[in-house]
Amino acid sequence: MRRGMTLSAILIVFSNVAWAQTGLTYRFQADTVVGRVWVVGENARRELEAGEGGTATGRIEIWRDGGKQIFILNPADRTYYEEIAFRRRLGVGQVSVEPLTVRRPFRVAGVEKLQVDLKVLPHTEVVSGYACRRAVLTFSYGLSLGLETANFSMPGRVEGFQDFCVMEAPSTVVLPFGHRLELASGHSEVDAAIAERLTGLKGIPVARILRATRWIDRGEPVSETSALILSDVREVVVAADRFEVPKEYRFREPELVPPVRRHP
Repeated sequence: MRRGMTLSAILIVFSNVAWAQTGLTYRFQADTVVGRVWVVGENARRELEAGEGGTATGRIEIWRDGGKQIFILNPADRTYYEEIAFRRRLGVGQVSVEPLTVRRPFRVAGVEKLQVDLKVLPHTEVVSGYACRRAVLTFSYGLSLGLETANFSMPGRVEGFQDFCVMEAPSTVVLPFGHRLELASGHSEVDAAIAERLTGLKGIPVARILRATRWIDRGEPVSETSALILSDVREVVVAADRFEVPKEYRFREPELVPPVRRHP
């Protein structure tokens, strides 16, 4: 009897090891969006509690293989879709803030005069109860622009900064959902230069403010600011199925409804 009980206990232990891992969890507020994230290796899960005028409430997002796939789940009707493939079909890339690039009818022919600088401040600060080291990243670059329907070019320019505070972490954790140190500009050479400049910084950015301003030719500047703050950062045991789309969910992409023109 004792051998049987011991064998059962061993099987339970191995089963738990196979289906659960130690990971990281934290709460976040990114502009209007509030929720919690769980991270294990290259997989993550984000559950949204509020934001985007109420449309984000209850949404679940699953980040797979370091962000190669992002599944958007709607628990209300048990549907899901894959965001990256959906955006690719629409021809819309994902960027940290819109002024980092341009959208249709403009097209980018090239990036020029790229400058990136990083200044790490010597003292520490306290954010969300965590001691962190503050740093400021500044960047600027020119854009050679054209129009999809016309054969001529015009100049564009982007300037911005990212002010963040980095908390030391016991292990290297790559945060998902745009919460990491790097940013997404929509231009590979810009993203690569910024990532290289940030290589020496290790840890978790518990607070970040990103602001970018864009000019097209002699037009008015367009600016956008995005803020992120993390709290309740801790290690937890996470079940592996937390990063899977439930079998009972059915695939359904969002329906694109053209804007309705309202007459006075």
